[in-house]
Amino acid sequence: MKLAFVQDWFNANGGAEKVAGSILDIYDKEDMTVYALFDRFSPTARKEILNNRPVKTSLLQYVPFISKIYRYFLPVMPWLMKRFNLRGYDLILSTSHAVAKGFRSDPKTLNICYCHTPLRPIWDMYDDYAAAHPLGRSGLYKVFVNWLRRWDVRSADHVHFFIANSKHIQRRIASSYGRESVVIYPPVRTGKFALSEAPRKNYYLCAGRFVPYKKTDMVISAFRQMPDKELVLIGEGWGTKEFKEMLDGYPNIKWLGYQKDEEMMKYIQEAKACIFAAKEDFGIMCVEAQACGTPVLALDYGGYRETVIEGESGYFFPEQTEASLTEAVNRFEQLPLKDHTAIRQNALRFSDDRFNKEFSGFVSAAMNEFYKNK
Repeated sequence: MKLAFVQDWFNANGGAEKVAGSILDIYDKEDMTVYALFDRFSPTARKEILNNRPVKTSLLQYVPFISKIYRYFLPVMPWLMKRFNLRGYDLILSTSHAVAKGFRSDPKTLNICYCHTPLRPIWDMYDDYAAAHPLGRSGLYKVFVNWLRRWDVRSADHVHFFIANSKHIQRRIASSYGRESVVIYPPVRTGKFALSEAPRKNYYLCAGRFVPYKKTDMVISAFRQMPDKELVLIGEGWGTKEFKEMLDGYPNIKWLGYQKDEEMMKYIQEAKACIFAAKEDFGIMCVEAQACGTPVLALDYGGYRETVIEGESGYFFPEQTEASLTEAVNRFEQLPLKDHTAIRQNALRFSDDRFNKEFSGFVSAAMNEFYKNK
């Protein structure tokens, strides 16, 4: 089978990239070509996710510092993605949170999109992104967003089957594109992220990429107001310099920078609880934490509602504010969750083995249905 796989881009080794790696592994024996707007993986990530497969890229591959400034190229991404001509394949699989479904293809070729989210800046999080953009309240910005919405809906029309990464995204696909979808939760490495016999320590952990929507600054501000509570930060990215400045004079908060998976897992396994303040559509790391038996404090939003059991594997906080998070921390201090085996058991519902079976089974059934009369 001649297969094309399309990803928005390969940059940080995050949740979307781990999903891509699982899909690529499922079809490792097929004649497969991988496409992405750019590939800025580290050698380690390229081996882990791509198994060192070559990637066909767009002109963005040649832009200096593209890994740091790619967000500014959103206006040209639809045009660049459309330059990929994917005619001549038997099956096209894409994983998209931006523009990955916008390539050219033969409508007689089965096109399946695993959707992490409809493009956030123009749909459900339009207000958040507009508020952070210098032109966000201008008429020009609104014209651009309306154009991009029309393009996004047109590109969705070329997809034969949508897979949503959660019920939350299933509803947004219906709202944004007017399309039905099936839910297949992302793969979580529950075999790798496991319980440890090491004793728990007295810190809360907040880990992940430092990007605005993760609300790391809000978490820092909350713990600056709780000097008797320890916070460990793991990650790097946008805003790192500003976050460092926020830590001056607060010895209860430690920033460890980037950590490899093995070190990250150790910190998760020994944490009192992990904090997740971002608006996530699924949130793989939140499930990885639970797979280690570590309770979570999570924003009452999106995929967290499907992966966290209130009062058993974690506690929710209703708003992305210091006061809301502080209240959740105090609640955890009063009623700690210590049944680490039960917390891990909850996470096993989202294993990578389960994903592989569900995804490959869906694709096989879709191919039988799509090509039975062709």
